[in-house]
Order: sequence, then C-alpha cells, then structure tokens
Amino acid sequence: MSKVQDGTYYIINRVESPNGERLCITFNGEGQPPTVTAKRSDSAEQKWRITTFSDGRTQSIVPAANTGLECAWGPGVVTVLTPGQYVWTIRSSEGGYTIKDGGETQVWGLNVANVGSQIAIGNDTELERQRWTFHEA
Repeated sequence: MSKVQDGTYYIINRVESPNGERLCITFNGEGQPPTVTAKRSDSAEQKWRITTFSDGRTQSIVPAANTGLECAWGPGVVTVLTPGQYVWTIRSSEGGYTIKDGGETQVWGLNVANVGSQIAIGNDTELERQRWTFHEA
C-alpha cells in the first residue's frame, strides 16, 4: 500500500452529498472538529498539509489556514489542536485512501455523507464513506 506524499491537498470523501457535491474536509478553527463542505478551489480552509514523521510511516495532517495546529483524536471525532505529534497513517486501498490512527486500528469516515458532517473515528467497516481522495492544492 502506498502512502500520500508530503504536500498540500484537498481531502475529499469518496461519497458525494445527496445533492451531488464533492465533500471536502474543512477546517473550522482551533479546538473544533473539521466538517465536510462542498469543495471550493478558493478555500484556504479546505487545504491540508501532509508531512511524514521521521519514522517514515506516520504522518501529520495540518490545516494550511493555520499551520500551528494539527488534526488530533477527539471524542469519537477528529478535532484540530495545538501540535502534540498526533500521528496518522494514510494508505491507498481498493476504494480510495484510508486515514487511520498510528496503530492502524481506527479509521476516519463519515457517519452521514452530508454537508456539515463531522469526521468520525471508528472501526474500519470498508464503507466508501471511510475512503478519501487527495487532490493537490
């Protein structure tokens, strides 16, 4: 399985909204969970920097709109906090990329593919809502 290379990306869910919108992870501020919103190419809040840690395996996910923060594990959802070396593994899979915790036991996904949905963290049930695409920003 290949990983995403370091760079700045739009992270888009494999499932579109009921209105046919491509759902892009969107930064909502420090201490807030990101949500998915319709992809807009002019949105700094939808750009995320991926950087590989020195172990060569795990990566950080940082909002380009505030590089002093990073994605962390909140209560059942992804949240954005001050850096704490929160690590994720981003790997290609059959249906798209998975974003999992460093131990690769829990996966990011959407409970409902709708604008405004938070990114849940839970067991990998191999649903398309737990698969993502990465588009260079």
